[in-house]
Amino acid sequence: MAGADPARALAREALAAIPGERLARWLAGRRWFGAKGRAPRAARIGRVIPLPWPGGPFALAVLEVELGEGVVWRYQLPLVGRGEGRGARGENAGSGAGDRGRDTHADVLRESDGVVIVDATEDEAFRAALLEAMLRGETVEGDGVRLVFESVAPRPSSLAPRPSRLGAAEQSNSSIIYGDAAILKLFRRLEPGENPDVEIARFLTTRTDFRNTPELLGVARLEEGGERAVAAMLSRYVPSTGDAWSHALERARAYLRAPGTAEPPDPFAAEARELGRVTRALHEALASDENDPAFAPTYAGDADVERWADGAREMMTGALDLLATRVRALDARSRAPAQALLGRRAALLRRLDEIADEVADEVTEHGDAGLLVRHHGDFHLGQVLRTTGGDWMIIDFEGEPARSLEERRARHSPLRDVAGMMRSFAYAAATAAGEVAGTAVNPTVEVRAARWERDARAAFLDGYMHRVDDDEPDTLLPDTPQGSEALLTLFEIEKIFYELSYELNNRPTWAWIPLRGIAKLF
Repeated sequence: MAGADPARALAREALAAIPGERLARWLAGRRWFGAKGRAPRAARIGRVIPLPWPGGPFALAVLEVELGEGVVWRYQLPLVGRGEGRGARGENAGSGAGDRGRDTHADVLRESDGVVIVDATEDEAFRAALLEAMLRGETVEGDGVRLVFESVAPRPSSLAPRPSRLGAAEQSNSSIIYGDAAILKLFRRLEPGENPDVEIARFLTTRTDFRNTPELLGVARLEEGGERAVAAMLSRYVPSTGDAWSHALERARAYLRAPGTAEPPDPFAAEARELGRVTRALHEALASDENDPAFAPTYAGDADVERWADGAREMMTGALDLLATRVRALDARSRAPAQALLGRRAALLRRLDEIADEVADEVTEHGDAGLLVRHHGDFHLGQVLRTTGGDWMIIDFEGEPARSLEERRARHSPLRDVAGMMRSFAYAAATAAGEVAGTAVNPTVEVRAARWERDARAAFLDGYMHRVDDDEPDTLLPDTPQGSEALLTLFEIEKIFYELSYELNNRPTWAWIPLRGIAKLF
């Protein structure tokens, strides 16, 4: 169309003119918008950085989103402007196989004067330019903001120009996959400070020999004044058969469906043992540098044990209070165990105090309860990839999304990660049993599911607790096996009551899973 000027449509003045109501509605519909359940009250375009890359025009806009009560979140939005007839509605939005069928028009931010503005991650030319900027270590400035790209590890020889595609997973970030060589994670929400995902990946890549996490290849930061926020990270792409959750479910289904009543062989036990070994190697690597202020381990003392006990107690009482208000609405599978649990409230709290005292005794008798180290923070089967070669690769070190960056970067007992994996095995066993047995009561399936979970737990812990170098003292964990067991139980209690609250609020028909787990723990 004559007169169409995509570059002018991406200028700050033009983007700032988009009504806030339109921005808020558009943002609420994005799959990566992280404040689900908190509709944006207002939104506006803040800074805009023109990106002088081939295949444009491109720009990076910073959205300022008001969520109420004075809370303002910032999101980054890469944009491309196209004139009508030039692929503005997705025809030019990427030739990668993963883009076929994608409704790019759903990501249209604005149509005006013959120009369509869309999310640039849908555009193949933008994705290619973004990769080159990362690998070159480029810096782009504009509107008082600097976009700084930093190359970290050497460029892989396999990272030649090739088609890219957007990851299909529903998540709070956007992933761009470059052939089979690299994957770029674009952090949509901009949070000032160090991002633990980048920070830990950089540490493991540059300071350790641990290679069961994809190497960090590059980082992008957005800088304004003295404030810095991580905008993107580029990592080696790991060809995989899926995540450990899918793999575990497949193994569990086969185990539960095996003919006969005898206990069938369970190949997942050996795999869980190896996952335990890899997890231990991760924690050892994260505790390996005593001189790095962000990673140097410290010893857990009385104050830490008290804080952990208080956290578990708060999680327990909150979940029980919520359960008391929801118990009548639960289905038949959950209602009876829920009523029984509510009747044991005082006993549950007493048992929690006994476990906390056991951990405190470890400090009294041996001086500490193990090390406080950087850890994964949100560890479960979905955070592990099963490579095509049969190895385990641990990914996504962002931590629990609901926690602040400060909390996610804090040191903790590594057994907190172990507790998360224990509960993930429980969910895998329950999910597989539900798929195999359906709504019918099948004692064989129930017994086998309990055995599968038992074997997965035992094998993982065996792999985690077995150290290759027994000549060196094991300072990572409490000094005695009893201390480690009590501390692990404390973290499982906190996790399982968190799960109960989550299921009651989001999936009440799943409440039986944490309810059953609580019965086993107590």
